[in-house]
Amino acid sequence: MVFREVFEAHHAEIRRYLVNRAGDAAVGEELASETFARAFAASGRFSGAVRPWLFAIATNVLRDELRARRRRLALLERLRGERPPVVALAPVVPGDPELAAALATLRRDELDVLLLHAWAELTYEEIAAALDLPIGTVRSRLSRARARLRSLLPERSPVR
Repeated sequence: MVFREVFEAHHAEIRRYLVNRAGDAAVGEELASETFARAFAASGRFSGAVRPWLFAIATNVLRDELRARRRRLALLERLRGERPPVVALAPVVPGDPELAAALATLRRDELDVLLLHAWAELTYEEIAAALDLPIGTVRSRLSRARARLRSLLPERSPVR
């Protein structure tokens, strides 16, 4: 497959996923651009399913952004002599602050699996490939995330 075709077929869903995960359209767009830049750079070494591979890159780009934000804030706070604040990329749930707050309580590895399943609509197998995990680990993390959300949001319909 020509890389242009890969970009055209998957850019919108990767961008949407990253905008939602980053909580900011401009940041999400920047992360999507970085995702495809990395994918293009590695495209000659890739063979396999494209979609999980792109979400793997997107997840890594997101993690790199979070680490970079933490480092920048820690440096600024050290220069000011203050404690660094907790930094997170909060998932966007328009009009549902209760769900957003519940998602914020999940461990990052559980949140990644849950949102790759719920928002990116990846199968368990695709999530396992994207995160380089055994499928059993994907299932257990998704189960823990769902249980946590059910406990925090008992009046809601079942989490898929």
